Amino acid sequence: MHAPHLLTIAGTGACLSADRSSLVPWKTMLFSAALLYATAATAQPATEAYARIVHQRCPGADIVKVQRAAYDLLEVDYFCNGTKVELGIHNGIVVYEEREGTPSDEAMERIRKKLDKQYPGWLLDETSLITAKDSTFIKVEVVMDGVEHNLYYTTEGKKYDPRGLMSSDGWSAADIAKALPPDVPYNLLKPDSSYLLPPLLREVSGISVAGPHSVYCVQDELGAVFEYDLHAEAITRVMRFTDVGDFEGVATNGDRITVLRSDGKLFTLDRTSGALIGEKQYALPSLNYEGLCAAKDGSLLLIGKEAPVVGAANTRPVHRIQGDQVLPYLTIDAAEVAALFATTWPAFARTPVRFSPSAAAVHPVTGQLFVLSAGDRLLAIYGDTLQRVIPLPAADFYKPEGLAFLPNGDLLISSEGDKKGLVQASVLRFAWRAR
Repeated sequence: MHAPHLLTIAGTGACLSADRSSLVPWKTMLFSAALLYATAATAQPATEAYARIVHQRCPGADIVKVQRAAYDLLEVDYFCNGTKVELGIHNGIVVYEEREGTPSDEAMERIRKKLDKQYPGWLLDETSLITAKDSTFIKVEVVMDGVEHNLYYTTEGKKYDPRGLMSSDGWSAADIAKALPPDVPYNLLKPDSSYLLPPLLREVSGISVAGPHSVYCVQDELGAVFEYDLHAEAITRVMRFTDVGDFEGVATNGDRITVLRSDGKLFTLDRTSGALIGEKQYALPSLNYEGLCAAKDGSLLLIGKEAPVVGAANTRPVHRIQGDQVLPYLTIDAAEVAALFATTWPAFARTPVRFSPSAAAVHPVTGQLFVLSAGDRLLAIYGDTLQRVIPLPAADFYKPEGLAFLPNGDLLISSEGDKKGLVQASVLRFAWRAR
């Protein structure tokens, strides 16, 4: 077993849990910084702001690695007098520091008993003590067959629900509830059901409905469609159609399944056999697409994440695919979304809104187009025009990238997990209030 660690976190008071159903880990709660796809950077000059912070804490520190994650989080690894330290810096503020430490024997004994029941056969690999201001919690890593889970406990070895611990992410569930219009079609602050996805679907980037209680999923890096039974919480089928790529959306249309690659290429599979029956690269104005859904008339809608190469910077193109034709369907105006957001949610207006669509779906009853933006955690609803913009709390929506509707109008939203296994990917179901 690796040496235990002590993690000291500034600016918050919290302890965390080992319940694997918890969707939000300590780092997310502290600064809402997704650890997804953190890209390692080489050690940078000491003139960098983060280097000054490190050297203030440890003169002569040897910075060995900097990980630049989403939401402006920097993870800095350095050696201080021969001891390895990890520092998390967000907007120039230190939010955590990891050092060696030892949990109490009594707490570890309780934790081991829980692991024997919940994770029989798993290896206890690493243990850390984490101090958050005036509170302390324990992180335990268990491993089986190359799969890792990070679990959280109080210092007494008890379970803890971390969802109430949120950072200043612009808006919390409590803040949203204060200004939530009474006629919103879904209570996005309280899912009616929640389903955890396995590590293989940690990078889930798109979903569509496969059956009454199952969904098709794609994930960023694998050219495969996974059928996932929500009730059984198990993958029941895998349909491989190509090698690795950047796959961002999936749509179901009759006997066909269509998968979107981020460059706009579509792969079509036979729903019964799972065989690849077609692939086509369309001439599209934008270089990055993440939204794909089926319209009520059977055509496919393709939603650009970014502005077209030639065109206004605030526009996000939506095209209808009918056979070989690419037809204009709608132009999303990110500035219009930001303006309506500021009008509807004036308390949040200080937060910049970029609105980069990550998923879309057509309501099966009303025909409205729902468009999700993962970076902003916003949901926009379109009829003939933009009708609503609704913020989503980070506690439940870590990185929302999948959107689908059940035939009765219930809404499904999927969120990715983080690369380090601290946040588990999930699908949340919200009942349609207008039924």
